[in-house]
Amino acid sequence: MATSFQTDIAPMFAPFQANMMWRFNLADYDTVKTNALMIYGRLTGTTGNPMPAPPMPPLDPSLIALFQQWMTEGCPP
Repeated sequence: MATSFQTDIAPMFAPFQANMMWRFNLADYDTVKTNALMIYGRLTGTTGNPMPAPPMPPLDPSLIALFQQWMTEGCPP
């Protein structure tokens, strides 16, 4: 199944927009595409501060896998 930013990725981050301060707009396709590797590292906890930050719970592993799939597919809009 193909992924897209509009139907899969933006909705994944929508619940966190109001509660957290991000360095960039996670609802903006170009911004997320440009920063996808850094975002993925933070989602997996392998680089930088975790995303979302505590006390918020981490994303479900299936959502992290979906983000990785989106990157693998070339970050389609």
